[in-house]
Order: sequence, then C-alpha cells, then structure tokens
Amino acid sequence: MASNTAHPFLDPLWRRVALVVACAVWTAIEAYHQNTFWATMVGAVTAYGAWAYLYDYRPSTEDKTPESGA
Repeated sequence: MASNTAHPFLDPLWRRVALVVACAVWTAIEAYHQNTFWATMVGAVTAYGAWAYLYDYRPSTEDKTPESGA
C-alpha cells in the first residue's frame, strides 16, 4: 500500500531526509526532557515519516519541464 505523499517539493532526497531527521531530533529532545507522551507521539510521526518518505516514497508524476508558448 503506497502512501499519498507524492509532491514535487518532496522529490529531492535531501528534503525527505531533512524532515525525518528534524522529527528524530524533536523526539530526542522530548525524551531528554522526560516528556514521554510527546516523545511517543513525535516518535510515531518520525517512524511514519521514515517509512513514507524514505522507504515507500514514489516521486511525483508532475511534469517539471516548462511548457512551450505555442
């Protein structure tokens, strides 16, 4: 089952990695401050993001070439 995450903004790998890393850092900060509820919530978002953006990602099908003015 593919997730519906295809968007031209997310096509570059570095952006998807940056999103997952940002969530992982947020999870670590919440865990460091012993906020277990928020660490669990953000950890779940991180896990889903890693699966959807890194493992199961399908590039957008939007044509990136500019249209001719014909």
